[in-house]
Amino acid sequence: MPIAVHIVYAVFAFLFGSVIGSFLNVVILRTPLKQSIITEPSHCFSCSHKLAWYDMFPIFSWIFLKGKCRYCGAKISPRYMIVEATTAVVYCAAYLVFGFKWELAYAAVLFAVLIVLSGIDLDHFEIPYWCSITVAVLGIAAFFVFPEMPWYERLISFGIIAVLFVILVLTGGMGGGDLQLMLGASLLLGYRVFVALLIGIVLGSIYGIIKKIRDKEVEKEISEKIKKLVCEWYQNQLDRGSGYVENDQTDIIVGGISEGNPDIEWEFLEEKVWNGLPDKAALSQTLRENISDEREGAFRIFINGNKVAKVKYQRRMAFGPFLAIGIAAAWLFGTPILNWYYGLIGPFNTH
Repeated sequence: MPIAVHIVYAVFAFLFGSVIGSFLNVVILRTPLKQSIITEPSHCFSCSHKLAWYDMFPIFSWIFLKGKCRYCGAKISPRYMIVEATTAVVYCAAYLVFGFKWELAYAAVLFAVLIVLSGIDLDHFEIPYWCSITVAVLGIAAFFVFPEMPWYERLISFGIIAVLFVILVLTGGMGGGDLQLMLGASLLLGYRVFVALLIGIVLGSIYGIIKKIRDKEVEKEISEKIKKLVCEWYQNQLDRGSGYVENDQTDIIVGGISEGNPDIEWEFLEEKVWNGLPDKAALSQTLRENISDEREGAFRIFINGNKVAKVKYQRRMAFGPFLAIGIAAAWLFGTPILNWYYGLIGPFNTH
């Protein structure tokens, strides 16, 4: 095929990807809110004005409008344009890597799902079940669409990922949504899932370190604020002579903040070390009334006898987007990366 034709197809893939990206923005925004992605027309979320066709050119509309609504002047998040551009680039890359093969059709569905789950995970710190299920369905179908990969390769990868991620989930390193996503990806990618996992962990770790440094002071302030509130509550428990930890005992109260709402996970309370039950409702209400500026995080309250020893607060981090990047990279380049790796270790297996 002449190179000029390849260029035309690549440009078409880019434009088609940008249109799909515009639709993915709607899915990311509306599905968590239980709003229709089909029947409700596109509109400004600030003034509710229905958008005209010339307001919705992917990528370019945001640039020409300088990131503002044409009707009310409200700022429009650059993420709309970023999602459209990202989808356009990965669709174009998929064509350049695969051409017109089944892998391209798979990439069109897979990349769309990965972008959606990344956006929702960033906004709500959860990966929708339907996204993980879609990846798993693609993996199961791959047994028949790509029979050149041995079936046992997919199952071995599935088993190893299951063990690794169950450990990570139980230790709090990752969430259940991450586990479900990678299990589906293991059926789809086979051994390439380890390339995806490596890329995801490396990128996530780098971002996590940067985020930890950036959030250090804020986490310290929130920890001190929670401790002050808990100390006042706990002193009331001591004054009423019930609902406090025995002098020679310790316990940890576990809590979290979800979408700005603090809550205590009372089911983890070690009741046998307490003298009477604490006033759970009072502490929960106090935190909800006074901790309202923080969006997502988790905290632990360490109680030692008649005092609150310390409070440790940590902001949450969405790991799904980094796993999604790893899965996309593995689908595009996983095979050559594995072949390169096998070439490195090959000389060590010749004796």
